[in-house]
Amino acid sequence: NKALATLNLRANSIGPEGANHIGEGLKLNKVLSTLNLGENSIGDRGAQHIGEGLKKNRALTKLNLYDISIGPEGAKHIGEGLKSNTVLTTLNLERNEIGDTGSQHIGEALKINK
Repeated sequence: NKALATLNLRANSIGPEGANHIGEGLKLNKVLSTLNLGENSIGDRGAQHIGEGLKKNRALTKLNLYDISIGPEGAKHIGEGLKSNTVLTTLNLERNEIGDTGSQHIGEALKINK
């Protein structure tokens, strides 16, 4: 798709398998600028797929991961994606259980993401 700029998949019962497909799409997509995955059960395993997609995506500027059931491990995967992503300007991780360890992973990514 060469026109879809915003995709809202909030509260759609998306789990790790669905996140895998979305992550694969992110790797190739060149136009989607806003993605809302909030209130899904993506979990740490699904966050790994989203993080992989972020590594290669060069279009997404806003990503909402509100309440997607991730912990420190999920934050680590998102952080890994942020390290090489240079276009994302807004990231919402509200209502997840990333804790101090997850915050450390995100912080380390922010040091590299310039």
